[in-house]
Amino acid sequence: MTESRPKTSRDPGAVSVRSLVAGALIAAALGVAAPYENLVISGSPLHFDYSTPAAVFFFLLFLLVVNPAVALLRWRWRFSSAELATVYIMAAVACTLPTNGLVGKLLPHISAGTYYATPENGWADQILPFIPSWMRVTDARAIKWFYEGLPSGTPMPWSAWLTPLVAWLPMLLAAYGTMTGLMVLVRKQWIQHERLTFPLVQVPISMIGDDDSEKGKGRLLGDFFRTPAAWFGIAIPFLQYSLRALHNYYPAIPEGLPIWQYYYFWDGKFQLRWSISHAVVGFGCLLSTKLGFSIWFLGLMTTLERDVLLHFGIPGTQKVEGIALGSAYLAYQGFGALVVLAAISLWVARRHLHDIWRKATTGAEEIDDSDEILSYRQTLCLLAVCAVTMMVWLYLSGMSWWLVPFFLTVAFGVMFGMTRIVAEGGLAVTKTPLVPMDAAIGSFGASQLGHANLGALGMTFPWAGGMRITLMAAVIHGLRLAEHYVTAHRRRLFLAIMIAVVVGACSAIVTILILGYQHGALNLSFWFFGQGAATAPYSFTAYHLINSAPVTWEFLGVASAGGGVQLLLTLASTRFLWFPIHPIAFPISAMWTAHHLMPSIFVAWLVKTVVLRYGGVGLYRRSRPFFLGLILGHYGAGGLWLVIDAFTGMTGNYLFFW
Repeated sequence: MTESRPKTSRDPGAVSVRSLVAGALIAAALGVAAPYENLVISGSPLHFDYSTPAAVFFFLLFLLVVNPAVALLRWRWRFSSAELATVYIMAAVACTLPTNGLVGKLLPHISAGTYYATPENGWADQILPFIPSWMRVTDARAIKWFYEGLPSGTPMPWSAWLTPLVAWLPMLLAAYGTMTGLMVLVRKQWIQHERLTFPLVQVPISMIGDDDSEKGKGRLLGDFFRTPAAWFGIAIPFLQYSLRALHNYYPAIPEGLPIWQYYYFWDGKFQLRWSISHAVVGFGCLLSTKLGFSIWFLGLMTTLERDVLLHFGIPGTQKVEGIALGSAYLAYQGFGALVVLAAISLWVARRHLHDIWRKATTGAEEIDDSDEILSYRQTLCLLAVCAVTMMVWLYLSGMSWWLVPFFLTVAFGVMFGMTRIVAEGGLAVTKTPLVPMDAAIGSFGASQLGHANLGALGMTFPWAGGMRITLMAAVIHGLRLAEHYVTAHRRRLFLAIMIAVVVGACSAIVTILILGYQHGALNLSFWFFGQGAATAPYSFTAYHLINSAPVTWEFLGVASAGGGVQLLLTLASTRFLWFPIHPIAFPISAMWTAHHLMPSIFVAWLVKTVVLRYGGVGLYRRSRPFFLGLILGHYGAGGLWLVIDAFTGMTGNYLFFW
């Protein structure tokens, strides 16, 4: 176990003040760059997914430009490995907030109800009165100018947004405090006891290297950047994406391989999407062959399951958000499996959680929490305060007292299960099969909830909908990175996380508001501000008011069946070494994200199987830098061309989507 040593901030293993400042600056830069990329440049997205590509790219620039510049001024001023790890952790945390993770949803969701209200949809009379005015923008002119552009000479209406944003602050800080606290509770269990692989953090570990060791002293870059295999891996996506980018500038230049291609079988019912992501291939080669096989095999099986349901006229047409392969039944199945996965993870950690309780309540000296970013007592107190804050806030938003604990349990349970899948499965792109709002509808029926509950549920979309990227995953991967490098002042990492959250979110809010009022939000992005995405809370509420269905057997029955299958897969995987299916792949196997990644995971599984079969573990270890190079080259090429596009004014230069 790595212990946190009480040393000075000059200790090379410490979280220093200057690393916090550098991380805060990068968090602010990400808060500006991510919305600008999405809304103005409209290039390859680097901030939508769990792999936090924008953080990798900004960290690469920090390693290759900033740190060498500091070393040129004075060699001993260069950033240590622990400081570099701190900077990356803050960048990864900030990457979860500017667009898909929070701000890109929050701003339209608190304003679109008024803008898109019409006499035909009746939102002004039937929806908005049941959503408290303090949690949404009410100035109609400020909203109109945001979506259509600010008239020349008119000052920015900051005050119209200030009240609702301040009102949201306690809820969001409590939610992010809860995410961080939960990861503190399971850090030691997942990292030290279960030894999860954390594929998504292997790239920054390779980039930082061991330059504080005797072997690495006197070097600015680690051994990874001195390995020919790594540069060969970096070169492949760089060359391919540069060719595609140049084709977008000069159509006479051949594009090369297409981004994707669809193939249809069984009268069009069976659909396969062939696309290759170099980053996903790289991550896939870091997985066990069992897990890699499980991801693509279960993806094929759920595609077949969907086709069988369609063939026999059992599509599962209930409306749910982010529906899995067009079938609500597959979404229910995945949700039940995800709940069981989260419950099993907690059950496996029961002894560790019991030790945490003993340490927090009795101060048991044999239990050491000195290497955590918060003591166990502080963590439990933080979780208690955050839970009370969220429950009071949700109650004031209109949610019934009996629904509040159910919703919070489901929301954070789903998030916890997704984080487990990402940490162990290395899935760079994934989403929850069912959002907590739909779980509440399925469990209690819309007819039993009423206007106020449905409105309150709808307004949880900004932080609890989709979950394509969450702070929880960034935190646990950051703690894994800290386990490798940070040996002193580790408690400062909690401050680092909170600084990154506040700075990243605030800079993103200011950037999106400025861009919206300058250009008109509707002219920037249909995916965030167009009718559908922006109106998700209100259309959700309106739909379930009009189609006020009672509890039905479909949700409870299919979710229970999915949970049962997940339990059987877990038991078979743990008791029979020959069993070929890894259980963490099942909950998300029917999601479109998993199906889009299937070809890349299949290629990775095939390559790794062949390497291990004919070259053994030795050849795999020698080829590992190549796989990591594929990931770094993928994100580096995307980031480089975004910078070029920003200077040239090029828009829509899509090189990849994940």
